[in-house]
Amino acid sequence: MLYVFVGSRDQRLREAVHVALGHPAAEELGFTHLDGKQASVDDLAAACGTLSMFGERRKVFFENAQIHTGRRAKLTEWLRAFARDPALTAACDLAVAVYLDLGDRRARDRARAFVALEKAGAQVREFRPLTAADAVRFIQHRARDQGVAITADAAARLAEIVTTDAGILASEVDKLAAYIGFSGTVDLDAVDAASATIGEHARWDYINAVVDRRLDRALRVLHDMLDLKAPHALILSDITTSLRRMASAKRELAAGGNAGSLARATGLPPRVAQQSMRQAAQISDRLLTRLYAEVARTDLALKSTGGDPDALLEILTARVTARPVRRA
Repeated sequence: MLYVFVGSRDQRLREAVHVALGHPAAEELGFTHLDGKQASVDDLAAACGTLSMFGERRKVFFENAQIHTGRRAKLTEWLRAFARDPALTAACDLAVAVYLDLGDRRARDRARAFVALEKAGAQVREFRPLTAADAVRFIQHRARDQGVAITADAAARLAEIVTTDAGILASEVDKLAAYIGFSGTVDLDAVDAASATIGEHARWDYINAVVDRRLDRALRVLHDMLDLKAPHALILSDITTSLRRMASAKRELAAGGNAGSLARATGLPPRVAQQSMRQAAQISDRLLTRLYAEVARTDLALKSTGGDPDALLEILTARVTARPVRRA
């Protein structure tokens, strides 16, 4: 059987691959894992056509298939032939992972050839970016898998703190399940209590350095995150979330409010509300507007120019942390 999974590199797609292939172990004799960055279509054909020593069903995982796109790409043609060949599909389960951001129009065009394999008999599943509502449902489903429940308001708060990246959300839900002893219900108070620990994540160190205009510190943390393969879109989302909180805090300041009124108005944890008010007091409306413009420009560049994403984030970091030149 041919399974095609299209979407970002997140927890949902990885789990779907494991389920489709029957949770194979890396050392399993009948299992082969190929990376499209190094493996060719010929390598894939050899892996799927090899006879198993003990006659068991072959299991092949081919990831980074998005690299094999373009006018001269042979991969989709071979996959179509594989899906239509009863002898091959009877002897081998093939899972293909196509890593593309389906929230980007250009990526959707690249994904079309893989999605069309459904007409040849493949099972195709698309993983689009999580919306806020999707994130709440994902969190609650993950919590049930851990043997606990989580209230809707607690799930919404967690998505606000962590952003809607499925992999990060799954990790934080697992921590919360352990926090309450893998029984009972995770409520809003539990999420707020754990938010201080969540805030120690390197991504939040980066945000704090950007807002405090500490370029050297921001670049060091950014490079650490990139070395750990943190998604570029997630880093950009964190910056956007921080700017949105500061904009809310500035409105609250202008109305004579404080951290408490900001927390009530936005649902932010008290600690995060206090930090947002402190940062809002240190930034001008003009600078906040400029930061939004820089983030929008970088987001467009990441999705459309094909430039080096590491370099684009370094440029963004330098621009948003640069102190304005004072006019004489």
